Amino acid sequence: MSADDLPLLDFDELAFAGGQPAGQARIKQRFEDFQVDEVLGFEPTGSGEHRYLKIRKQDMGTTQVASMLAERLGTDLSSIGYSGMKDRRAVCTQWFSVPDKAAQYLTASDLGSPFVELLETRNNDRKLKIGSHRANRFLLRLRAFSGDFDDLQARIEHVKAAGVPNYFGPQRLGRAMSNVTQAQDYFRTFDETREGIRLSRKKRSMLLSASRSYLFNVILSKRVTDSSWDRLLAGEVLNLDGTGRFFKAQSDQELQSRLAALDIHPTGLLAGKVRDGDPYTASEAVAKLEAAVLSAYPRLCAGLSALGVAAARRSLRLMPRNLEYKFDKNENSVLLSFMLPAGG
Repeated sequence: MSADDLPLLDFDELAFAGGQPAGQARIKQRFEDFQVDEVLGFEPTGSGEHRYLKIRKQDMGTTQVASMLAERLGTDLSSIGYSGMKDRRAVCTQWFSVPDKAAQYLTASDLGSPFVELLETRNNDRKLKIGSHRANRFLLRLRAFSGDFDDLQARIEHVKAAGVPNYFGPQRLGRAMSNVTQAQDYFRTFDETREGIRLSRKKRSMLLSASRSYLFNVILSKRVTDSSWDRLLAGEVLNLDGTGRFFKAQSDQELQSRLAALDIHPTGLLAGKVRDGDPYTASEAVAKLEAAVLSAYPRLCAGLSALGVAAARRSLRLMPRNLEYKFDKNENSVLLSFMLPAGG
C-alpha cells in the first residue's frame, strides 16, 4: 500500500527563473485580449472522408464547439476531431474535422451561433487527432500594468535570448489543484481495491495527465531553484529543439555550446512505468535529483506506474518564437505576440 503524499504545491508556488515578478498586470479583461491561432503545420490533402473546418470562436470552449457541431450535423460526438484544447475566454482560431458526408452542404449560417464563425473548409483523408498541430500563435494584451517598463523590457529581452521554464499551465491541474487531488483519491481507491472507482475514459485520462504534469512541474521547479534548468548535469537526457527526439548526454564542450545556442535542452521526467532498457532514462545527478523530488509523492508515482502509464521525458526549457512586444505607457498596457509549439 502506498504512503500518502506530502501537501501539494500550488501553481503560484513554483520557482521563477528570473526571480519574483517585479510588476503586475491584468489579463483576459476582454475576449480580444487573449487571441490564439492554431498552426496545423501540414496541408490538408483536398480530398478524403473528413472535412476540416477552420473555426474562429469566442466565449466557447473547444469541447462545446465539438458538441455543437455534432448536434448541427446529426453525427456522433466521437466522429468530431480536433488537435488541441483552446481557452473559452478568448478569441481562438482552430481546426475541427467532421465526417464529409455529414458536412456536404454545411454553410457558415448552419452553425447558428454568434460566437462561432466558419472561416474555411478543406477535405483530408484522416481525422484530426489530439496533438497533430505544429504550433499556436498568440496575441496577448496585458492591461493595468503596474511596474517599471524598463525592467519589463529587460526581462522580455532575456526571455527572447534564454527561454522560459517549460511548466505545464494551471488549467491542466484544475482550479486549486483539483484535478491532482482527484487523482490522489482515485489512486487511493485503486490501491485499496485493485480496481478503483469507475471513471469515464475521458475523466481517467484527464486525471493521469494532471498527475504527470504536476510531478514534472515540481521537478522543474527544483531545477529552477538550483539554477540547473538550463544547464547540463551529469546523467542528462537532452531534447533536440523543436522535435520529439531525445539522446543521452556526454559532458563535452560541443554539447555545452549547443545548449548555450538553444539547439538542445535538458529534460525532466514525465513520471510513469519505466520500461526495461529504456535508452532515455536519466542517470547520475539527474536521476538522484528527480528521485528525491518524487519521493514526496509516492501515491501519485505508484498510481501512474500501476496503471501502466509509460514514463517519458519533456524539455525543461521553452523558447517562444517570433516574440515581439509593444508598450502603451499612456494606457499602462503591454501587447505581446509569439509562437509556441503544440503542448508548450
